[in-house]
Amino acid sequence: MRRTSAMVDEWGKDGDYGPGYGEHAAAEAVAWHLRLPTADGGAWTAFADWIEADPQHARAYDALAVADAELTDALSPPDWSQAIPPVAANDDRPTPRRRWMLGTVGGLAAASIVGVMLPLENPSKTAARIIETPAGVRRSVTLADGSRIDLNGGTRLAVDDSTSRLVTLERGEAIFRVTHDVAHPFVVQSGTMRLQDVGTVFNVARVGTHLGVQVAEGAVMFQPEQERIMLTAGAALSHVDGGAPRMSGIAIDDVGSWRKGRLVFQQTPVRLVAAALERSTGTVVRVAPGLAETRFTGSIGVAGGADSLIPRVAALIGARAEHVNGRWRLVGGHAGP
Repeated sequence: MRRTSAMVDEWGKDGDYGPGYGEHAAAEAVAWHLRLPTADGGAWTAFADWIEADPQHARAYDALAVADAELTDALSPPDWSQAIPPVAANDDRPTPRRRWMLGTVGGLAAASIVGVMLPLENPSKTAARIIETPAGVRRSVTLADGSRIDLNGGTRLAVDDSTSRLVTLERGEAIFRVTHDVAHPFVVQSGTMRLQDVGTVFNVARVGTHLGVQVAEGAVMFQPEQERIMLTAGAALSHVDGGAPRMSGIAIDDVGSWRKGRLVFQQTPVRLVAAALERSTGTVVRVAPGLAETRFTGSIGVAGGADSLIPRVAALIGARAEHVNGRWRLVGGHAGP
């Protein structure tokens, strides 16, 4: 509470952000900042309405998020992975004023620490360098700007050779740790959407028409011109092309947990569970139509061979595993599909 009170006192002043930067807006920004990590869809809509109701709200929340991120970095540097610490490669951390200038240009609340997900009207036709991993094989790449991408198995990325700040995720899964560069935003394109990031650590998965985003550090905003859903650290979003996005929460340590041999699911259709298993193990698992959309919540360790793993997965989701002609298939727990 002492830390929060000190922040409110500071932001209640006019300071660099102009006159009218009052205590009331600062206090409300603190309340929203504390609420968002566990907010549901209705709360996110209310937050977006609050942001748009008064320019002071956007300024207050932007200043709060910047100050909180910098203070958190100083007090407890992020280290949520024993294997590879997923910290953004921000070797050019801007001052709060430079961050706020970016937010002003973009016209979005807290744009200095958020990404922007928006429809891609004219996909780039520039020749790209393809980076691809077979199922069950991982790879890490470092781009020219210092940003690092860890690719799960079964992943295909296209990197625009004219700029290492544009990456297309065609399929599969990858976790991004982005080097900060205000002048050249980092863009991840997937399907008809693109995610613009500033110094954030996030995981993106693409399976057919389904896109999943999980945030470990910083924040991203989905569809700023429509739903305007902001994802802060610990938030996740599931989206099917042409459908409505679904919000959920995720423990920060579980973002990109596939790198540690563990797959975490929350209300995930079994067909996506099977796709995740194939990415991480190389084992192809078919799903009976009647089971494909059944939702599963739980954690699956992927150590061991398919002969023990797939039957164990089937038991966890209330199904049974069939191994016929060298192929695995998940079917309903009783006779029939």
